[in-house]
Amino acid sequence: MIARWEVLAYSARRPTGRGYLLRVHDDAGRVGLGEARALPGFGSGPAALEASVSNRAAIETLLKQPESGPTTSIEARFAIETAVTDLAAQRRGVTLVEQLGFSLPDGLSNSLLVDDKNDAIRLLGDGHRNFKLKAQGAAPQTMSLLQCLHDLSEGQANIRIDANGSWDRSTALDFVRQAPAGSISFVEQPFPSGDLDSCVWLREQVAVPIALDEGIASGEDVAEAARVGAASLVVIKPMYRGLHGALKLAGKAAGCGLGACVTHAMDGTVGRLAAMHVAAAVDTIFAGCRWPHGLYAPGLTCLADEPELQPDRLLIPRGHGLGCHGLHEDELELVCSSA
Repeated sequence: MIARWEVLAYSARRPTGRGYLLRVHDDAGRVGLGEARALPGFGSGPAALEASVSNRAAIETLLKQPESGPTTSIEARFAIETAVTDLAAQRRGVTLVEQLGFSLPDGLSNSLLVDDKNDAIRLLGDGHRNFKLKAQGAAPQTMSLLQCLHDLSEGQANIRIDANGSWDRSTALDFVRQAPAGSISFVEQPFPSGDLDSCVWLREQVAVPIALDEGIASGEDVAEAARVGAASLVVIKPMYRGLHGALKLAGKAAGCGLGACVTHAMDGTVGRLAAMHVAAAVDTIFAGCRWPHGLYAPGLTCLADEPELQPDRLLIPRGHGLGCHGLHEDELELVCSSA
């Protein structure tokens, strides 16, 4: 099926850092794409990823036996799984989400990251109402921006707050109680990973949904969070779970009575397109009970044509496989290949 392949790097000079694309070719001229990108402190990390994508023998082995090579970085495995699935979908003449066994929706609900008041004014003016704010510790500017979005939207904004595990109980309780009533759609990872007791405690104090991200690494973690009542939903990053791994985690959440949303790991265009197809499948799993995904934000690495962004909605590009078009070939450099 695969005639040849190559790993290509995109520049570390980009604001979001260095990443890699795997490109696989068949004899008919079809090309499958996958992306691997590592963040310091998350996943396998940049050093492990670089070692994996530079190892020609390891990539050859994974292309032939996808379940082998447990020491290969999870990001590299995601790129390989995506590229192979993309190529298989093109051969069948279907989209990637259809190759995964689900139908292609018209669009996906999406929340946008907001950095400052100017962003808020511009995005509200464009008709967006689903937003995400980063709340590192007790930074007062986060509350100010939350109040701004709430006021300018006349209370119509749905705002998720991502604390990245930086809160203690006092900070969390103060923030939620000071927020305008009804302004927070959910709080993402309020406490350090593994601190389910504090999540249960916060849910008992205030009526705010909690999403777990870094705190969920397996189906067992999902089941435990549901058992103790620590969360309303889980956040799934396909870059760290793989396509099928992400869907398995979403299915576990559904079976445990939790919701799920899909987001990126600062991926470039190719990785985010793959995450969009996963999100489309997740929406089918959770039909009638959906949370906005986090699949696009201004400033992320653009490697090809970006999906169309409408108010609170992303459109998956039409076409077979990922639907990736207009790849920026001149910005890529060869790392290794089968040739």
